[in-house]
Amino acid sequence: MQFGVLGPLKIWWPSPAGPLTAPKLRGLLTLLLVEDDPVPAGQLMELLRGRRETGGPTAMHVSVHKLRRWLHGGHRLDLTAQGYTVDVDPALVDAGQFRLRLTAADTATDPYARIELLRSAVSLWRGPIGADLAVPLQQRATVRRLEGLRVRAVLQLAEACLATGMPGTALPYLDDLAHGSPFDERVQAQFALVLAACGRQADALAVIADTRRSLADELGIESGPQLREAHLRILRQRVLPTYS
Repeated sequence: MQFGVLGPLKIWWPSPAGPLTAPKLRGLLTLLLVEDDPVPAGQLMELLRGRRETGGPTAMHVSVHKLRRWLHGGHRLDLTAQGYTVDVDPALVDAGQFRLRLTAADTATDPYARIELLRSAVSLWRGPIGADLAVPLQQRATVRRLEGLRVRAVLQLAEACLATGMPGTALPYLDDLAHGSPFDERVQAQFALVLAACGRQADALAVIADTRRSLADELGIESGPQLREAHLRILRQRVLPTYS
């Protein structure tokens, strides 16, 4: 089996036991696949209980037993001294593939190979982690780290594409990220630069203006140096690097 957690849970070549449809089991599997370390029993009980004050160790053990029976193909749900973990090759989980491709991109010396590795990494994301779960996982440290790596990867892709004169390659990924990060000045500044590099200067200036307005109206703060620098580069039409 292969698993996708960078968005709603997705399973390729599902178990002979049939599709995994129970919401609690899907949430349990997503959590175990996302986490780098074993998950303590108390955290599993919290996830499975959700917003209701029902359930406990017995309900958790039943869910763990059902998921253990559902897994096949060498995948195991194990209990260690630190908690529960799923024994799955990271290469069979899109989050693991994402990390592997980022590592390869960090060491790539050819700029076009680096762009392709970054593009293939960010293409693995289909939406927020746990988007289909009743209990959100967004506050978990591992999920926040993955989301942070996604932002870093998209920004690196944009920088690499600007440096090679290929801004259009980064635009779809940056567009998607920018719409979900209205107050992130790094993202909005890079989005504006890429738009301008694609010949859409009016749209780029609108992004700058909208971000400044949102920061002032919603957060009560002024824009920082990244947004100001991007604004100046767009006005001076210096969004692509120049070489002497």
